[in-house]
Amino acid sequence: MKRTTILYLFAFFFVFSCSTDKGDDLLNEDSIVGTWKFTQLNIDNASSPNEIRLANDVIEVLTASGCEILVFEFKSDNTVTAVAKDFTETGRDVNPEGNGLLIECPTNVETSSSTWELDGDQLTFIDENAMEETITIKLDGDTLTIPAEVVNEDNLEGAEAIFTRK
Repeated sequence: MKRTTILYLFAFFFVFSCSTDKGDDLLNEDSIVGTWKFTQLNIDNASSPNEIRLANDVIEVLTASGCEILVFEFKSDNTVTAVAKDFTETGRDVNPEGNGLLIECPTNVETSSSTWELDGDQLTFIDENAMEETITIKLDGDTLTIPAEVVNEDNLEGAEAIFTRK
């Protein structure tokens, strides 16, 4: 009887002490460290407004030509640098064929720095004025998905921005 009780106790502790490894899927700060390049916009073509579909077309043309529209560099010291192209002049001229806008990779860039914190899937940016912005992210290996409003809050609401680790 004593032996059976010990076996039951052992089995009980074994079953309830085993992990399901769900913690392995959680994001940690090391998983986001690196350089992330904006590579595409994830939209629903059927229901997205025309502005978002047009933005998606422009992004596809520019990324296919090697243009780095926006790059985040997350460092292990919890600082992040964002290098973004300035699009104020893009799309103002007609292409040489005269049948559409001339979309070229802008040469002017804007650089900003802040700090970051990652808690699960919640990524918080803290700027130099201690203003915080928290977004929900998805991280799958070398693919980072964030709300596209972070890229352009006026024109990309409802879309997702896809970044690829460089």
